[in-house]
Amino acid sequence: MATSVDQNEKDLLAAVDRVGDWQGKAFRYEPVKGGITNPNWKVVVDDSAFFVKIPGRGTEVFIDRRNCHAANLIAEKAGIGPRVCYFFEDTGVEIFEFMEGYRTLNYGDVYKRDLFYKIIEVARRFHQSNATLPLMQTAFEQTFKMFSMAKDLKAYLPPEINRMEWLARAIEDAILTAGIGYVPCHNDLTIANFIHDDLTGEMKLLDFEYASMNDPCFDFAVMSGARYFTEAMDVEWIRYYYGVYNEEKFARMKLYKIVADMKWAMWSLVQAVQSPIQGFDYFNWYGTKMARLRHFWNDPRLDYWINMVKGVPIF
Repeated sequence: MATSVDQNEKDLLAAVDRVGDWQGKAFRYEPVKGGITNPNWKVVVDDSAFFVKIPGRGTEVFIDRRNCHAANLIAEKAGIGPRVCYFFEDTGVEIFEFMEGYRTLNYGDVYKRDLFYKIIEVARRFHQSNATLPLMQTAFEQTFKMFSMAKDLKAYLPPEINRMEWLARAIEDAILTAGIGYVPCHNDLTIANFIHDDLTGEMKLLDFEYASMNDPCFDFAVMSGARYFTEAMDVEWIRYYYGVYNEEKFARMKLYKIVADMKWAMWSLVQAVQSPIQGFDYFNWYGTKMARLRHFWNDPRLDYWINMVKGVPIF
């Protein structure tokens, strides 16, 4: 146990003090590294280990913790999330079983055939859970919120900010014109939010802070863009998920990849101003998103995809 107590530890100890089942029991704790939104901790009470998530400073503006809790319960019921042990709605603190024996997936894992398909299956189980989240929010609403927050916080703004906002509106118009079949979506479906037990073959999905009822194609796009999928992998994701290749879903995926990098680039700039996470370079995170974005929006098929999704006739 640390000898000095900073604010993050104070928040942890306050949370521990509220768990009635833990009162009077010996416990120890240590930070869990890797989180870039919230301070996370491993707490061992007697011989039982728990994962404690403390909401990051400022995240209450763009994260609905009650909705996040609902998403965690859906994932637990679907068998793709850890057991939810405690939730404090007033503070947003979440406590889960600690997934011993699991490892966080890495970039290279998406290029392993069995893990690639297993990732799709886990995402599909969440999407097709027949549940409803309290929050209905499109990728565009989340993205425009980040634009607004970055401006309000006087964060650094990309030189392409005007084009970013214009193109986001054009893609939004196309997709909303076509319509969205709303399902529970993770909205941050990146490889670091998957954990895998290499012995049992079990895979779990974590971190539902940004979940909402949304278009599942946005989840496809986040995973594809963030993990540098090849064109063939995009095609195969659509084919495997739906059982047959669908050109319109493929076009949505491609358009959402642009929107996703806009959202997470702006998120990085917001976090660079207000995050309590120490030692993480949010501008490096921003740079990777902008580099991909500049590549994606130069694809000569961009207008074709927008028109296809919107239903614009060829002649």
